[in-house]
Amino acid sequence: MSEELKKGFQKALRRMAASVSIVTAGDGKERAGATVSSVVSVSFEPLSLLVCIHRSSLFHKMISAQEHFCINLLQDNQQEISDRFSRPASQADLFRQGNWCEQGGLPWLEDAQAVFFLRKAEAVEFGSHTVFIGEVEEVLSREEVAPLVYLDGGYRKVPA
Repeated sequence: MSEELKKGFQKALRRMAASVSIVTAGDGKERAGATVSSVVSVSFEPLSLLVCIHRSSLFHKMISAQEHFCINLLQDNQQEISDRFSRPASQADLFRQGNWCEQGGLPWLEDAQAVFFLRKAEAVEFGSHTVFIGEVEEVLSREEVAPLVYLDGGYRKVPA
């Protein structure tokens, strides 16, 4: 791949606005998570979402080993939580900030914009990432619409 193509691709991706989410997994003893902007709906039959996780990340090992995972769509006032999960010093310290709850060993953010509880249906390796497809088992969402968005290398708020 040429360096020019790679730079053009990165520049174009910076123009693609994306909601910011924290994907979490846990086994009741340990829990882990990562900030992502690569969440996409897959299907309405069955209800499903996909998320892409870099295989060298600390979080990859945890989500790979679990049957369930959670996608927490962040609100526009949760930038600090996003930053914490995007550059973890250790997985143990991640959950010290935010209103985290647990359901069946799975951590979820109580005041997130929306929360999707998923059963892992498939994991496909492609390039540097694994694409995890999950079937939605439960959804929680707030009435207020105020998602945290990432665009051109920075956080943005969506006007009401």
